[in-house]
Amino acid sequence: MSENDGPILPFLNEKSLGTWVKSLEQFIDKSFEHYHTMVDNLSFPLEVKETKDEYLAYANLESYDQNQIQIEVLDRALKIIAYASETNRFTNDSTNISQYKQANKRVERLVPLPFSVKQEDVRATFGNGVLKIRVHKRKPSANLIEIQPETEE
Repeated sequence: MSENDGPILPFLNEKSLGTWVKSLEQFIDKSFEHYHTMVDNLSFPLEVKETKDEYLAYANLESYDQNQIQIEVLDRALKIIAYASETNRFTNDSTNISQYKQANKRVERLVPLPFSVKQEDVRATFGNGVLKIRVHKRKPSANLIEIQPETEE
């Protein structure tokens, strides 16, 4: 054994190092697969378009009913919130034991806008699993202050 050989060197060779790197890559790839699945369950697809007179937002909420969706008007944004609750009851007839299972799910998305929004400027419809939001563009109002010449006293 030479001076540069450590206690681990006999256990690490090109083959074992290559196997270790390959298993690490597989671990990372599987982690990202689960990450995308998790993110998909925490959000929903949203598309925003701009026309001359309004902003349009289309949210795909096909697994929700209209009464499970809320839109909150913020200063310069809209918050879309969808929530669902599911309750299941399982009964074993032979033992007469019942089991209840309840799951709650809440997802939300923020739609940022380049101007302040008022509630009366927002209209929404829901059909075929798609929430359509229309935000009327307001003409910017200038709050200019008149500048007076200074008078000498």
